[in-house]
Amino acid sequence: MHIVASDNRQEKVFQEIQRPVFSLLEKGPLCKSCSYISYSNLKGLSKQKYLDRMTGAVLDDYAELLQSSIL
Repeated sequence: MHIVASDNRQEKVFQEIQRPVFSLLEKGPLCKSCSYISYSNLKGLSKQKYLDRMTGAVLDDYAELLQSSIL
């Protein structure tokens, strides 16, 4: 899962997905399965020439994960 937000909201996104309420999910803590994609990264992705032929895995190249040292 990816959360898309403005470029200056990365810290807030990571702060929120670490909240205790999101650590009790059936599939484990949200912060371990969710990433952040900035608007600017998404805009860059939208300009890819063959985007319509790419799989969803291309998002991994644009997503940012919570650093494990923070966990």
